[in-house]
Amino acid sequence: MGVFSSLRSIYALDTLDTRFTSSPRVPYQAVVDARNGQGIAPGPDAPVTLDSRRKPIPPTRSLWGTAEFYLYYLVVTVSVAYMFWVAFDVSRPSDPNYYKYERWLAPGWIPGRRVDVSDAQYRTFRRNTPYIFALLLVHPVLRRVYERLRPISTQPKATFSTSGIAGDARLEQRTSFDFVFALIFLAALHGFSVFKVVFILYLNYSLATKLPKKYIVPATWIFAVGTLFANEIFNGYPYAKIEKFLMPWTSERYLQGGEIKLSWGSWLDGYSGIMPRWAILFNLTVLRLVSFNIDYYWSLDHRAGSPLEKKQLDPANLSENDRIRTSAPARDYNFRNYLAYAIYAPLYLVGPIVTYNDYISQCKYRSPTIESSRTIKYGVRLFLTFLCMEFILHFDYCVAISKANPNWSDYSAKQLSIMSLFNLHI
Repeated sequence: MGVFSSLRSIYALDTLDTRFTSSPRVPYQAVVDARNGQGIAPGPDAPVTLDSRRKPIPPTRSLWGTAEFYLYYLVVTVSVAYMFWVAFDVSRPSDPNYYKYERWLAPGWIPGRRVDVSDAQYRTFRRNTPYIFALLLVHPVLRRVYERLRPISTQPKATFSTSGIAGDARLEQRTSFDFVFALIFLAALHGFSVFKVVFILYLNYSLATKLPKKYIVPATWIFAVGTLFANEIFNGYPYAKIEKFLMPWTSERYLQGGEIKLSWGSWLDGYSGIMPRWAILFNLTVLRLVSFNIDYYWSLDHRAGSPLEKKQLDPANLSENDRIRTSAPARDYNFRNYLAYAIYAPLYLVGPIVTYNDYISQCKYRSPTIESSRTIKYGVRLFLTFLCMEFILHFDYCVAISKANPNWSDYSAKQLSIMSLFNLHI
């Protein structure tokens, strides 16, 4: 495989998401079998075009290699390069407004260039990139060690891998690890704010499991939206403010024996972990809380029997849609599994999210979409995306310019349009 073919496979739709190239209603194992010459691969759902006589029109040849499309390639390449140049032109030190936003720039790793660190969320992500990559390595390694220390069973895989007992045992093994790792991960990431996160999770869990069924959905959405607003308004609930609210007679500092000491609220705030602003990262977690509550709500209609038995489905070979729509057994909606799902470390910071039912299903049975080759390609793609972001922030300071409140009349309409576009994307 050549360099171009390898790069093309990295940006293939199948690398990003298998649902782009195969039907989510068909188990992906069929695609794997077809790739190995054991069947026919199901294609994505696409409408069949009919002619005036209601007969299917055969597919036409691909136009990617035609002269028309080569013209498109040229136009797109020149346009994107020119857009980059326009943004770069207003980001040079010779620009009259450079001194206004210079304070938002930090030393960069590209020689002769500084980097735009004005965006607080990306600045936090960038500063903690080594920890994130360490997490990507440590998490699977520790899981392998845990699985060695606590194996599922000594029975042969041929008789054990597709049984319901095997799925429950694998679920127990994986969620036990995810639960413990989630608490340690939260403590390292947010310090003593871990108690705030767990408390919010407990409140949401109580809404789903203790309210009457007819109140679960409205209460879930009210709680989710209210939590997002409250996190923003109260700035993550600093312990110092909680202390003043509960004990207004105390102060941040007080004298005792001639020695100045911090109050307990300020002391707790002093240990806020690697990422103190936990509320910013909590938006994705709120979506997981909603997913758990809604999946639990739907499961209440299937307590009489197993949906898998009614549909005669193989739980180890479910399609994407079946994993999402098939409710888990009632015993699987417990607080340990819920917390392990909500704070699943590899997806906690930037997502993406999966539904609770999907998480439980994949904990029980490994999804066929998890392939080493796809994982490596996805990792390379993620690295190239991060590199592209760094490259843009080293040469185009659009976000810093917008935060510096410059004299906008100094810029042309073309420059304002390009800076606005880059600012939205970054």
